[in-house]
Amino acid sequence: MSDRKEQLFTEAVRTRRHAMWRVAYQLLHSDADAEDAVSAAVESVWKRLPAIRTEQALPAYLMRSVINAAHDLLRRRRHTTPLEPLENVLEAPKADRGIADYLTALEEKYRLPLLLKFDEEMQEKEIAAVLHLPRGTVSSRIARGLEMLRKEMNREENRHV
Repeated sequence: MSDRKEQLFTEAVRTRRHAMWRVAYQLLHSDADAEDAVSAAVESVWKRLPAIRTEQALPAYLMRSVINAAHDLLRRRRHTTPLEPLENVLEAPKADRGIADYLTALEEKYRLPLLLKFDEEMQEKEIAAVLHLPRGTVSSRIARGLEMLRKEMNREENRHV
């Protein structure tokens, strides 16, 4: 492996680690699990670094690896039982919800493109590469996700009026 590739990898991880953590956190809702997913993703991409042909592909590899690592953690989580009763773990619903609360309620197929577009300021072309989807699918999921967010926020606003 070349020193240049190692430097590019280090730089890509350094500049994107917060974005990678935010994506993992959106999927996992846990600081510790998000850190674990990012670590697993960085290790996975490091091992595959010699096979990555272009520098431009590295950010997409990193983000896709974070998503895959988060999904792995979610799969493992399904096979464990909580140590505490559910009532002790869940919080009471809050009257004032932020955008993040509404976003969390969306299905992942809508939440991830929105998160990558608005939080990470990625272009639809980049999002399509990261999620392995056609660009048109990304565009429609962003539009549908935004519409769902608007409807839910309007619905809740009308409840409180």
